[in-house]
Amino acid sequence: MKKIFVMLLTLGLTLSLSACGGTTGDGTAANDESTEGTTYSFTVGTNTAEDSVNQLLAEKFKELIEERSNGAVNVTIYPNGAMGGDAELTESCIAGTVDFVIGMTGSLVNYIPEAALFDLPNVFPDLTTAREVLDGPILADLQAAYEAGGLKLFGYADSGFRVMSSNKAVRQMSDFSGIKIRTMENPNHIAYWQALGANPTPSDFSELYMSLEQGTLDAQENPYDLIVANKLYEPQSYIIETNHLLHTLNMVGSKATYDALPADIQELISECAAEAHQYARQMADERIESQKATIQDAGLEIITLESSMIREMADTASNVYDLVREQIGDELVDKLVAQVEAVSAAE
Repeated sequence: MKKIFVMLLTLGLTLSLSACGGTTGDGTAANDESTEGTTYSFTVGTNTAEDSVNQLLAEKFKELIEERSNGAVNVTIYPNGAMGGDAELTESCIAGTVDFVIGMTGSLVNYIPEAALFDLPNVFPDLTTAREVLDGPILADLQAAYEAGGLKLFGYADSGFRVMSSNKAVRQMSDFSGIKIRTMENPNHIAYWQALGANPTPSDFSELYMSLEQGTLDAQENPYDLIVANKLYEPQSYIIETNHLLHTLNMVGSKATYDALPADIQELISECAAEAHQYARQMADERIESQKATIQDAGLEIITLESSMIREMADTASNVYDLVREQIGDELVDKLVAQVEAVSAAE
C-alpha cells in the first residue's frame, strides 16, 4: 500500500510540475526562450525526522530559492520517508518523479558506486579537514560519477561523525566481540564491524528503535543528530565515540529534470543548494553539545576512546579500503587520501 501511495503521490506531483510550467511530459524544457511568467513546483524528499540536519538543509533551500525567485519557484518538503525509504527515494529521483532528495551517501552505493568513497574508515581526521577536502577538487570527480548514475550532485554537508550507541560498554578492542549492531544495507559497513569482531545486522531504520527496545539488537551507529532526533538513546546505556565515518549528507536532484530546466533556474538551484549545505554544516556544529547533554540527562555514559584505540580500530578494519578499491578502482581512493594528507599537512 505504501508503494502504491508513493506512486500516486509522485505522479500527481509530476503532473503538477508540468501544469506549472516546470517541464513538459516528455522531459523537455517547457519554455525554451523565456521563463518570464513561468512557475516551478519542486519536491524534496528525506527519510529522516523533521528534527534533523537533513530537514534544516531542506528548509533552508526552500527558503532561499522561493525568496530569490520572487515566487516563481515553490518547494514542498516531504520528511519522515513520506515519499519512500532511501532506496525508493533514490530510484524515484533518478526516474524524475521526485525532484530532489537529501540523504546520506551510505545509502547511495548501490546506485552510485563511487559513493563508497565515504565508507573508508577514519579517512577524515577531523571535520575541518573533511569539509575542506569535500569542497575541493574531489567534488568535480564525484559530480561526474553521480551524473553518470542519473543524479545531479549539489554538494556535501554532514552531521558530524557517526558514533556507536550500545547497551554494553566498549573501552577496548575485545569489547566489540559479539555485539549485535544494526547497520545499513551496505557491504562496506558490514565488513567494517565484522573486522572489529562485532556481529553486524542490516535492517531498516524504521525498525531500529523497536529492535533496540526489545533487545534483539545490542547496538547501532549513527551521528548524534539522528540518535537524538529518533530517541535511539532511550533503550541504550552508552554512547561510544568511535567516530569511524563522517555522516556525509548530500542533496541530489534528478539529472533529467535539472537538464530540462532553463539556465537561470539551474543556476538558482545550484546557488541556493550550495548555501543550504554550508548552513547545514553550521547547524550541525551548533546542535551537537545540546544533543550530548540530552543523552547524558537521560542517564547514558558517553565514552570517549583513546586516540590509540581509534588507530587500532582503523588498522584492524584496513581491509575495507581493499574492498572499496575493488569496487571503484584505485584512482579516486588515492586522490581522496592524497587530498586529505595535503589539507592536514597545511593546517
